[in-house]
Order: sequence, then structure tokens, then C-alpha cells
Amino acid sequence: MSKIDRSRDPLHNPGGNPPDPSAPPLIVRHVNASQLASLLGYHRNTIMGWPAKGCPVVQQADVSTGTPWIFDVSAVVKWLMDEAVKAAIAKYESVDGNENEAQSKARKIKHSANITQIEAAKLMRTVVTTEYVYAEMTRDYGEVKSIVSKIPDVIAANVESSIAAHVHKIADEQCREVMARLQVIMVDEIEE
Repeated sequence: MSKIDRSRDPLHNPGGNPPDPSAPPLIVRHVNASQLASLLGYHRNTIMGWPAKGCPVVQQADVSTGTPWIFDVSAVVKWLMDEAVKAAIAKYESVDGNENEAQSKARKIKHSANITQIEAAKLMRTVVTTEYVYAEMTRDYGEVKSIVSKIPDVIAANVESSIAAHVHKIADEQCREVMARLQVIMVDEIEE
């Protein structure tokens, strides 16, 4: 692949002199319409239609005074990128802001695939339903509460009879407080 000789291109060599290989590359920020077309690979007529579509310009042309169009290359490139993003988004939006038919179909397909994946995971026993977990935790908490409720009696039976009633009362209060906190509550929203 051969290199393109840009020494005759006024954009890359504005002075018309042979380029100095040791000099830093020339950075051109403001260019006319022909130069912008050359830089970006568009036809000059295409470039001339952009200002009417909102393309930023540094200077508008004036035929009577011979003033050319001047563009800021970086601003034009940013504008082109923004326009491309808008066009891409517009493909997936309807005029009223609701999803279009393609989006609706894609959402339904994704939903169907998710349901199929969940059902397969259930069959493979790699996931469980929240109802199952809720039932198991409720059963386990019930067993824990049953055991905890016997603790005051066990402690009172193993201390001197003169303080047994007092110790039973203290242990019973503490155990009831713990059991009150042992609850399984199902919530619809996931806490973050």
C-alpha cells in the first residue's frame, strides 16, 4: 500500500512548500467547505446542506463580499456524532413516545425467553420459588421459636429454687423479645 502524497493538498500543506518531516503535524481547526468535504470524505454539496440542518458554523458565506463558509472541524464532527445517535434512537421510538412494533416484539421475545429459562432452571433444581423459601423459613422459624420458648424453663430448673422464679421471668422476657423478631415477611420490592 502506497502513501498518498499530500504535499500538493492545500489543506495538509497550506503554504505550498514541501512538508518538513521533522515538524509536528499541522492541526487545522477552522476550514472552508471544500476542505471539510476533503477531510470528512463527503461531497462539498452535502456539506453545504448541513448548516440548514443545524450544523455549527464559524462563519457564514456571503457571496456579495466573497466570504467563504468556515467550519470548526471538531464542532462539526461532534454534531455529526450527535445526529447519528439521534437517528439510531429514532429507529426505536414512535412519534408518541410509546414503543414501536419492533420494540414490542423484541420485548415479548425476551420475556418469553426469560420464562423458558426460569422453567428450565426449576426443572434442573438450580432455582427455587420465593413461595417455597417462604414456607421453609416459616417452618424453620417455628421450630426455633419452640426451642427458644423452652429456655426459661430449662434455666429455672438448673438454678436455686429461691431465685428460680426471678431468673425464669428475666429469661422469659429476653426469649419473647427474640421470638418477636423472628418473623418471615414477604415483600414485593427488593430493598437496595
